[in-house]
Amino acid sequence: MALVRGKFGIEYNPRQNERDSSGLGWVFVLVAIVALVSLVWTLVGRLRGGGETEIEPSLPPAPLPAEVRPPAPPPEPPDGKSAVSLAGSDSEALARRPVKVRNLLMRLEEAERRRDVEMAVSTIEQLRALPGSPAADLDNVLARRLGDLNMKRLFTLKNAQWVKEVTVKRGDSASRIAAENGSTLASLSRLNGGNVERVILGTKIRVMNHPRFILVVHRRARTADLQLNGKFFKRYDLASPVTGADGAYEVPSRIRPFWSERGIFFSMKDRAELEMLLPAGASVLVSEF
Repeated sequence: MALVRGKFGIEYNPRQNERDSSGLGWVFVLVAIVALVSLVWTLVGRLRGGGETEIEPSLPPAPLPAEVRPPAPPPEPPDGKSAVSLAGSDSEALARRPVKVRNLLMRLEEAERRRDVEMAVSTIEQLRALPGSPAADLDNVLARRLGDLNMKRLFTLKNAQWVKEVTVKRGDSASRIAAENGSTLASLSRLNGGNVERVILGTKIRVMNHPRFILVVHRRARTADLQLNGKFFKRYDLASPVTGADGAYEVPSRIRPFWSERGIFFSMKDRAELEMLLPAGASVLVSEF
């Protein structure tokens, strides 16, 4: 109740309550506006920040105990490095080698970088032929690299010292051409892209030119070195110890049973490759060393 001094003394004024309640309403309106502005400001700040909320990073899992930890895989050789460079021409090992070996290894690295097959082959042959064998610790690596290069020279580059072209004559067949040139049908097929079931009269076909293969089997080392025309061609591993006797043998026309009869065993891949290369009459020497 609002009492005020009036004309007739103390009187009741009903408008006073209206003014008081009106002022209180403005207070509520002001509070609501402040709250709304604060909310809008918060939303604008989140939108500017991309709407992302900060998440506390989780801790990494605890490492496994050593006894249950899986073994780490062996490191892979760096890209672009040959087997030769990894085995013997790192800076420290290279510095300890004789000058001739060092120079030839550097030359071999250059040939590998340039992908010069003939340069790489001649360099490896010089390394293996050095007097006193100063690169003997690299010989196995060098021999295997040389074998890969020789296969490339034979079947990819069709090296002229081993391969010739012949013109198909009337009555010729692929097997006849291979036999007349002391080669095998399998190698002739590979030299000509694999399709030689029918040869066309007057066309040219590639064939190995009377290759003289000798396979020397080293019983103790459990390796076999293939020679072509008196020079090293490729090295193979034996799958098991040789059980046959030492001696000199000729490859028969049916070569598949020959290996088991002589107790000489290769992987399936190597055996297939040797059977492709070795014609009937090729020599196989089994030696203790």
